[in-house]
Amino acid sequence: MKNIQIGSHFFYFFFKRLLLFFIIWLVLTEANIASLWIGIPSVIFIAFISMTLNPPVSWSFTAFMKFILFYLFHAFAGGIDVMRRVFSPSLAINPGLLQYHLYIPKGVAQEMIVNVLNLLPGTLSVNLENNLLLIHVLDVEKNIAKEVALIEKYIHSIFNNKAQEKRTAYEKV
Repeated sequence: MKNIQIGSHFFYFFFKRLLLFFIIWLVLTEANIASLWIGIPSVIFIAFISMTLNPPVSWSFTAFMKFILFYLFHAFAGGIDVMRRVFSPSLAINPGLLQYHLYIPKGVAQEMIVNVLNLLPGTLSVNLENNLLLIHVLDVEKNIAKEVALIEKYIHSIFNNKAQEKRTAYEKV
């Protein structure tokens, strides 16, 4: 279990989550006042547990919006590429596993990279261990390492992490 520093920072985020979970509770129960006897203790408990399991992190809204635009473009372009490969047998499908070394610290940022790669067409995160990400790709000849480095750069800017600037090329497994 993670150590929680209780102070004004903790209470600020705790009350934000409390409000969020309370709104979710009201939506789920269709604002039934009779459900509040169980809802209020449940919401308080869930807000505290969420603070314990997932402590708040600082992030940039502007960088996140830039990343959303980047992601939507690449998801669309990746979908077109996969569609072309499926409907055109002349285009090669050369699947394989690639390794990529992540430079951003462990935590939410690395989890976000793994999840984003899973959502992009043609890539699937297989394993993440000791900052080494194993990725299944449709075409090992594409420069996937460049794309992952770009995703890592965007996510770095969202979470303001101090990632090293050097990037390594992928290795065929």
